[in-house]
Amino acid sequence: MSRVTRPAVILAAAVACALLFSGAANAAALPHYGPTTCKGGTIRSGSYASLRITGICTLGNHAYVVVRGNVVVGHHGGLNAITMGHIGVWDDMIVRSGGIVGLGCSPAAGCSATTHDHIQGDVLAWAPLAMIFHSNRIDGRILVAAGGGGVNCNNVLFGGPAFSTFEDNRVGGNITVRWMRSCWFGLFRNQVGGTVRDLHNTFADPDANEVQTNTIAGDLICRGNNPAPQQGDSGGLLNTVAGQKIGQCNKPGI
Repeated sequence: MSRVTRPAVILAAAVACALLFSGAANAAALPHYGPTTCKGGTIRSGSYASLRITGICTLGNHAYVVVRGNVVVGHHGGLNAITMGHIGVWDDMIVRSGGIVGLGCSPAAGCSATTHDHIQGDVLAWAPLAMIFHSNRIDGRILVAAGGGGVNCNNVLFGGPAFSTFEDNRVGGNITVRWMRSCWFGLFRNQVGGTVRDLHNTFADPDANEVQTNTIAGDLICRGNNPAPQQGDSGGLLNTVAGQKIGQCNKPGI
């Protein structure tokens, strides 16, 4: 990403090692809450029946949060979980239009340590502004459809441009990103149990759409993107694909 500095560090605090998600045993020891809406501020330790984000909400430093149902980031809500806290979600994470999610941290995001947040279900995002995922475990699939704030690099995301990236994650199912219009997008060092689809996305930065060093159990399918998937200035390596490289991803360097 040569022309734009990724603003993940604006969202992130320095991170120490987070606790691994350990299911019902740890949830039982936490204070229990029913369905909860965060309209802004800090998300504190607890076991929540469900969690809805309607403002800008930050996972507390050292917080341990279990959500027994879904996490829903509402229209133009923001979840900053790039902190020293840990969140485990038993069902899905759903992101509405204009929503922002920063989940997990690692040295690749400018953090001093790696967190291991865990979503047992799917990540389903419909027209989000930004999706920034580092070193998480998602047992289901990731689907991002549309969004991104438009084909520009205007400062709309905490003083920086809108972008999305998935780095160093373990994903049990497919990753699909389609119809996104944004400044920049990257996909790096993920272990994917299904197929990766990079379809009909358009980015303002000519160095965008860097798809590198992923290990993919299914196919890698890329069609209709501008720019096409590339190495860019990432210094990444070829993707390891058990299936086929199809479309724009069937070329040297990818």
